[in-house]
Amino acid sequence: MRVCGIIISGLGYEDGTSIWDVAYVLKELERCSAKPLPIVPRISVEKLIPGPRRKLAPERDFLAEAKLMVRGEVFYIDKVDAKEIDALIVPGGKGPIKILSSILKDGVEAMVLPEVRNFIGSVFAHKKPIATIGYGGVLVSFVLRTRISPIITIGDDAEMIEILKKIGADVVKVQPYEVIYDDNSGIFSTPGTSPLASLYRACLGIETMISELLKCPKKNSEVK
Repeated sequence: MRVCGIIISGLGYEDGTSIWDVAYVLKELERCSAKPLPIVPRISVEKLIPGPRRKLAPERDFLAEAKLMVRGEVFYIDKVDAKEIDALIVPGGKGPIKILSSILKDGVEAMVLPEVRNFIGSVFAHKKPIATIGYGGVLVSFVLRTRISPIITIGDDAEMIEILKKIGADVVKVQPYEVIYDDNSGIFSTPGTSPLASLYRACLGIETMISELLKCPKKNSEVK
C-alpha cells in the first residue's frame, strides 16, 4: 500500500488547511487503496519572527486541530522521514502561506518553518512525487526555488502569482477541475477549493490529481 504524506497547517481555509481539500484528498486516497499520513508543524512561522509578530502569534495545537479533520494518528513533521512516504500532498487554504511560511506578509523575503523546508526538500531530493492544491503550490515553489523553476497552478490570487513569477515559477491559470503536471520537477498541481469556487469542480480536479499521482512508478529512494 502506498503511503502519502499530507501536510496540514491548522483547521480551516482562512487560518490553516481547507477542510474540503483534505476531505476530497482522503476520499480519493481511500478509493485508490493508498494510506494517508497526516503531518503537522509544532508552531506557526510567526513564533520564529522576533518582535511584535512573535508576541501576537496565538498559541495553537496543530496536532489537535488536524485530528478534527482526519481519522487515525497525526504526526509532527519533524518526526517523519521522507523515505517513509511514497508521495507528498500539500493541500490548500491559507495555512501554507500564513502558518508554514510568512509569504502572505513578507512576499519574496518570507521565512519558511525550517522543519517544513527540510521535509519538502528531502521529499524532492528522494525523487518522490509532490502534489499541491491552491496555496500549497506557492509554498512548494518557494521552498524549491533554488533547485527548480516549476510549472504550476495555484488559483486566481494575483498577488501570489506575481510573487511566484519573481522567484522564477511559470504559473498557469486553469479551471478548478484541471490539473497541471510538470514533468521536470515531478510536481502536480490543481487550484482546489476556495470560498467563491464551485466545490464540485474543485473536487474533480483534486480527484484527478490524486489518481494521476498514484500512477507514478515508485523510484529508488537513494539520493544521488
